[in-house]
Amino acid sequence: MNDEQRENRLTNGVSDCTNTSCMGRPPKPTHLRRSERFFLRLTPGEMADLEQASRKLEEPVAAILRKGAAAYIRLKGKGGSRTKGENQ
Repeated sequence: MNDEQRENRLTNGVSDCTNTSCMGRPPKPTHLRRSERFFLRLTPGEMADLEQASRKLEEPVAAILRKGAAAYIRLKGKGGSRTKGENQ
């Protein structure tokens, strides 16, 4: 870059590489970090249903699965009426 180009820059006097210690997002507390993984196999139809619901609800598939699992645990934790081995 020549002297004339430097003088005509909109950001004259500002470095192209601004780096400060306060850049970026602050770290999450340890108890809120999602570090655990659970691998789940689905049929193509089940995955298609989840992807369709994801688009309709405007939520990621992972969030739908997380909320669904939490709701299932709450439901079953209240002494659901089904007995072990009963078909759904």
